[in-house]
Amino acid sequence: MTTLFKSLIGALVFALLSSTTFAYNALNSNPEGDTVIIKFGKNSRIVLYVDNQRDLEKISQYDINKMLDDLNMSVTEMDDTTKVLTIEDESGKKYLKDTTIVITKIEPEDDYDWDNATREKREKKYYGRRSKFNFNIDMGLNNFIEDGKFPSGNELYALNPIGSWYWQFSPTYRNYLVGPLFVDLGLNASCNVYRFDNAATRLVKDPTGVYFTEETRAVSNLKSKMSDWYIGAKVVPLLVFNDNRHNRWRMWNNVNGGVRVGVGGYFGYRVASRTKYIYEETGDKKKDKNKSNFLLNDIRYGVRGQFGFKGIDLFVEYDLNKMFQDGSGAPDLQRIQFGITL
Repeated sequence: MTTLFKSLIGALVFALLSSTTFAYNALNSNPEGDTVIIKFGKNSRIVLYVDNQRDLEKISQYDINKMLDDLNMSVTEMDDTTKVLTIEDESGKKYLKDTTIVITKIEPEDDYDWDNATREKREKKYYGRRSKFNFNIDMGLNNFIEDGKFPSGNELYALNPIGSWYWQFSPTYRNYLVGPLFVDLGLNASCNVYRFDNAATRLVKDPTGVYFTEETRAVSNLKSKMSDWYIGAKVVPLLVFNDNRHNRWRMWNNVNGGVRVGVGGYFGYRVASRTKYIYEETGDKKKDKNKSNFLLNDIRYGVRGQFGFKGIDLFVEYDLNKMFQDGSGAPDLQRIQFGITL
């Protein structure tokens, strides 16, 4: 701040103070205090608060240039988030005792609606978080449903539930719709691994179709698996029951803050499938891997349910169409998978 600028500000301060003193003596109004406001630049103003006329008349004893020096230093150090800057001297040695200078950052327009600005800022802050991109990993188990129930343990295609894993990798966009309603939109790549409870189970495809049979060779059967891979998409509407209802600005801002439940659909397209058998023969461990479509349906579709509480999400998926093609000779199996979303 240059010496010329300080002198001009000082002259303006004294001129305004003189006008205020004259008005006070003439009208004798508000004996408890007066205020002098000095505007400069586009967005700044200096406000002087005086307690009584005697203090106002002693303004000539103030070191105005020293005050401006301190103000210039403090304004330089003030960050963008500061709304009010106060310089005080309680000792009375630097300035007159009980003197306070306040500089307030304001908007260019005097009629700026601070309440509305604060509301819009809150709305942008909280509502802006309602849409979010996530990369989800579903991990769980899978099984078959036949005639509304799991296959009996005597069936060759009955699964070992602990060894039959399901994986899904899904970039998901969670979008806010209205009120407590969100929707999960995602692409996915999934893998079902079916470990048969009977290690001698074999899935055979020939010109007549596909069918399950048992290994007839004199080997020690260790493991029998089938797996398939699909790519697809999902659409799952979600209802969110948040615990911030007392604050209307934060009512639905955090979809992970309370209970959420959703039911939607998914579909997929088969990209690969194979079987793997592990056995021992004459003391050697061997693996047989066979790639084929095994007359599986290339398209799968079903219903997906989700339930979450804070940071925990559970899911269940049920295929509405049959696993194998009609007329394939295979049993009428439908997939079901369930687990946790990471």
